[in-house]
Amino acid sequence: MVNEFLTIAMLLIMAFGVFSGFPVALVLAGTGFLGFTAAVWVGITDFQHLGLIYLRVRGVLTNEAVQFTSVPMLIFLGLILNASGVAETMFRLLGRLLTGVPGRYAIATLLIGLVLAPAAGVIGASVITVALVAYAPMMASGYTPRTAGAAVAASGALGVVFPPAVLLFFVANVFQLRIGLMYVALIVPVLLMVTAFSVFFATTLRKTTEAPIVQAEGHMWGDIISVLAAVAVIASIPLSIISGLATLSEAAGVGVFGALLVAVFRRRLSFSNFNTVTVQTASMTSMVFFIVVGATVFSLSFNLVGGPDVIFSWISAFDLSRWELLAILLGIVIILGFVFDWIEVLLVFVPILMPIFASLDFADHVGSAYFAKMWIAGLIALALQTSFLTPPFGYALFFAKMAAPKEIALADIYRGAAPLVAIEIVLITSLIWFPKLLTWLPEMALSAADTPLFD
Repeated sequence: MVNEFLTIAMLLIMAFGVFSGFPVALVLAGTGFLGFTAAVWVGITDFQHLGLIYLRVRGVLTNEAVQFTSVPMLIFLGLILNASGVAETMFRLLGRLLTGVPGRYAIATLLIGLVLAPAAGVIGASVITVALVAYAPMMASGYTPRTAGAAVAASGALGVVFPPAVLLFFVANVFQLRIGLMYVALIVPVLLMVTAFSVFFATTLRKTTEAPIVQAEGHMWGDIISVLAAVAVIASIPLSIISGLATLSEAAGVGVFGALLVAVFRRRLSFSNFNTVTVQTASMTSMVFFIVVGATVFSLSFNLVGGPDVIFSWISAFDLSRWELLAILLGIVIILGFVFDWIEVLLVFVPILMPIFASLDFADHVGSAYFAKMWIAGLIALALQTSFLTPPFGYALFFAKMAAPKEIALADIYRGAAPLVAIEIVLITSLIWFPKLLTWLPEMALSAADTPLFD
């Protein structure tokens, strides 16, 4: 009874603090310390174990297997590519390449989102960048406001789960999976999603006459080289990791060097740009690690009061099948994604629900226990991505509106996003019934590398 009371109290205090507008990291750490004090007061532990908090935080941040050092480099990589202006150049080239294809500007907008994947740790970075280059030609071509807004929002949301996105790093960390395999696992689902979105736009825009893009002065071959270089930088990170050529930190470092070369080649690496990107990277990295510390303190105290066991017993009392549990858990993740940023969902709520996830045995459905865990992790990543695009709370929708022309209302973006969300739900359902769509590529990569499954 005491454990149940403390569990409810900690969750309510955390929810109240977050919705009050206090910094999430402070709310998590403060709730954790309050929970620890309450655990001492009721006799669950004592203050001699207060040092566990320090040891836990230090252990998480210095764990070499996690490679947290790659996080600032991945963020820096994405921001440098944004600052290099490669998105605008890529949009022009794709617009010309797709001449004659219905909805070519909407399709080009989706593809840009994949190149900007590393910057999608903070969705606004990629959504606003894409919006600045894509809205004008789409509206000039007679796209309806809802179609243009939906294309921009979808582009920003796509990058969240496409390697080497930072979100996938934390998903792999939470589920104790190899980051390289986690990156490879999401390639096929995201490409299927891009294909489905492209077919949707091509079908709905088949009668639209699209205006030509105003070509910027410059050398065509120079633009092509810079775009191919940017794509190569992004692709090299998961490929080098899975092939065993580099660790995540090494691959991210080389990727940053490549992104800097792209910026230099495009003459966009001024001191002002470099300083801005460095400051933004420091700010984002500080935010991420502050939340990591706060979540670590909260999770330690929550485990001390038996919170995960209490929640597990509550849900187990309903005697649901594994499929019903999986559907409910994915629904919970989507709802949490409406309210909280993805890093808070992954570092706070998913660990709380981890005993339930761990109890789901899908080894017979997927083929092995390890890949069943990877399959569930991939579904969670896609569920989070879906929440960013789902009206009325999706973050990507709000950012798409922030950079939109006055004639595009938020309600228009909501209506345009609805069919895309339906497509995502169909895709997630397909991945549930056909797990090989998510695990086939990691299995092939692991087999080709000829390495044991576990480190």
